[in-house]
Amino acid sequence: MKYRLGTRKSDLALKQAREVQHLLIQRGCDVELVLIESDGDQNLKQPIYEIQVETPGIFTKKLEQALLEKRIDLAVHSLKDLPTSQPAGLQVAAITKRETPYDMLIIAPERFDPQQPFGLSPGAKLGTSSLRRQAQFASVRPDLEFVGLRGNVPRRLTAVKTLQVDAVVLAAAGLHRLGIDLADFKTQTLPLDPFVPAPGQGALAIEVTPECPQKLFTAIRSLNDTTTEISTRIERHILKELEGGCTLPLGVHCQKVDNNMKVLSFLGIQQLGAKKPIWQDFQSFDILGLVEQTLVSKTVEYFRSRANANK
Repeated sequence: MKYRLGTRKSDLALKQAREVQHLLIQRGCDVELVLIESDGDQNLKQPIYEIQVETPGIFTKKLEQALLEKRIDLAVHSLKDLPTSQPAGLQVAAITKRETPYDMLIIAPERFDPQQPFGLSPGAKLGTSSLRRQAQFASVRPDLEFVGLRGNVPRRLTAVKTLQVDAVVLAAAGLHRLGIDLADFKTQTLPLDPFVPAPGQGALAIEVTPECPQKLFTAIRSLNDTTTEISTRIERHILKELEGGCTLPLGVHCQKVDNNMKVLSFLGIQQLGAKKPIWQDFQSFDILGLVEQTLVSKTVEYFRSRANANK
């Protein structure tokens, strides 16, 4: 039996899907790719946070519809794109081992200034439509100009090459998976403080229906990485409790430290009612512990209290 794996059409999505396809074929499953264009791939003009308010799951919804309509048997998503609330009739069967969670700053050599923090010249144009990344850079470099930049990785790198922007921020995991040569740029991996990644960043989610054939389901489950599953579950639980998605400038990263779990988190607090982000405050919160619910509740409680203090 040939199983149908649904994926977006971008280079990165295809690379990720082919990795999963290869692993499933190794486990005796005959898998073919089915390419599906997402709402997020069709609309490249609006910032993600604006579209997401109207249409949650802009990168995953079409794939989930295909699953529910039985046009595909499984879907591969970047976990950070998957909403924390799933449609009825769908389940995540596996979370793959996380690639590097870090963000990477990529700067045009002509615009690189080694005397300035992060090599960005005063008033540099930084290309990103991520509210989280904008807030994190605004917290350390309030002089920067943020330029909404959407599209696949090559498109955004071209914007730097042609000096439409001075620099971009991209997930290091995507760059690694694509194997892109960055020799023509000045690059640096951003530290977790204050550049805490998006919840789930660097991990893949494999989604199925309860009717998934047993042979396929068993093969998918064998790809699950327990450490990544636990860490990303905590990250996404915090995101869900704060009722956020791409509209929330939140970074959360959970990592195992000896026998404990450490949660690093960042939240940008915006002025209410502003059409464009106007930052009132930036908050970071770290916690170390064993009990998942305590890690989640303490983090959520802290950010809610800070947000209320700024109203």
